[in-house]
Amino acid sequence: MDAQPYQAPQADLTIASVFCRQCGSKIAADANQCQSCLASQNLNPKSKITAGVLALFLGGFGIHRFYLGQWWGVFYLLFWGSGIPSIVSLIESIVFFCSNESVWQRKYGNVKSGSTAVMAIVCAFIFVAVIGILAAIAIPQYQQYVERAKQMQQQR
Repeated sequence: MDAQPYQAPQADLTIASVFCRQCGSKIAADANQCQSCLASQNLNPKSKITAGVLALFLGGFGIHRFYLGQWWGVFYLLFWGSGIPSIVSLIESIVFFCSNESVWQRKYGNVKSGSTAVMAIVCAFIFVAVIGILAAIAIPQYQQYVERAKQMQQQR
């Protein structure tokens, strides 16, 4: 009687094989392609070129991380003013462009699509930031314009 009455049962939870999404044949759990029908098993494959271009041009805002379905792109947004995310994303874009396609698909190919709620929040932050910057520039300029107009009226 070595079994403890309150001990959880032991079970092997590793999944060695799954079924193809196209033909239903048994394939390895980490297979990217079915051997029978050659169908891709990636639900939402991400393009490494798209991710690299986003990292190169909009990487300071973490847009490439949101594209890849990684929530921690928020940290890029929080620290974009420091310039550090821009440097990191430049390095990431080089890594993205230079990586092998099979390595890329293994790392990012089976990533679930980012939720639309996260993207809506990110877009809202960017929208508010742009409006704030425009307001910070436009309001003082408008006030100067009004003052100059008043001075011109008084001179006449």
